[in-house]
Amino acid sequence: MKSHHSFVVLVGTSLAMLSMSLSAFAQGSPNMLGTWTGMSNSAVSGAGQFHPAEAGKDKVVRFRNVEYVMVIDKEEGRNFVGSIGATNNKNSTDVKRKEVLMGAYAKDMKSGVMVNETGSFTFKLMDPKNLEICYTQVSATPKVASCFELTRK
Repeated sequence: MKSHHSFVVLVGTSLAMLSMSLSAFAQGSPNMLGTWTGMSNSAVSGAGQFHPAEAGKDKVVRFRNVEYVMVIDKEEGRNFVGSIGATNNKNSTDVKRKEVLMGAYAKDMKSGVMVNETGSFTFKLMDPKNLEICYTQVSATPKVASCFELTRK
C-alpha cells in the first residue's frame, strides 16, 4: 500500500511541475533567438525573388514548397529582428536570398506580426521549439499566400 501511495505522490508531483513549466511558457517572455527552419506551402502568381517563374509561366498560379531558414539575432521587450532566406536548390527556380525581418509580439506574447522587404507575416509560437507562420505578399508581381511551420534548431 505504501508503494502505491509513493507512486501517486510521484505522479502528482511530476504533473504539478509540468503544469508550472507550461504555465511559465504561457505567461513569460518567449525567446525566439536562434535559427528556425521549415518548408513552405505557397500559392504563387507572378515571379519574385523567392519565387522566380520559369519562362512563360509567370502568369500561371503555381504551388511551391521552398525551404526557409529564419534567424532571430536580437530581441528587446516585445520586438525582435533577424533575417529570413530561401535555402534549397531542389527546384531550378529556387534562389539563395536573405531579407531583413522585423517583428512584434501581441499582448499574449505567443502571437504577433513580422515584416520583411516584400511582405508581411502573422505568427504563433506553439511552444519553445515550434513556430507557425503565415505570409502574404500583395504586389503587381508576385502575389504569394503561404502558411508553414518552423522548428528551432
